[in-house]
Amino acid sequence: MKKPSPKLVAVFSLFTVICALAVPAVRADEKSEAAAARKAQREAETLKKYDANEDGQLDDTEKAAKKADKEKAKAERDAKKKERAEKKAADDQK
Repeated sequence: MKKPSPKLVAVFSLFTVICALAVPAVRADEKSEAAAARKAQREAETLKKYDANEDGQLDDTEKAAKKADKEKAKAERDAKKKERAEKKAADDQK
């Protein structure tokens, strides 16, 4: 069998490196596009939920309602987390 020429080896190696670098870049673009779509959807849902006067923007009272809901949800998560920790501590003592 004939040995491949050094130029052919160099070209093939360069092609391999380019392909190896291109695939992650393409996948990253797909991920960022998907993330942007999810963000736009969340923003639209937020606007639909809190925009009481339907002007397309959240004013101060609407932002306050959104903040209150976020704080309420955080307090509920914290309470559940504390409850689970207490239950685990009680189970560990048994």
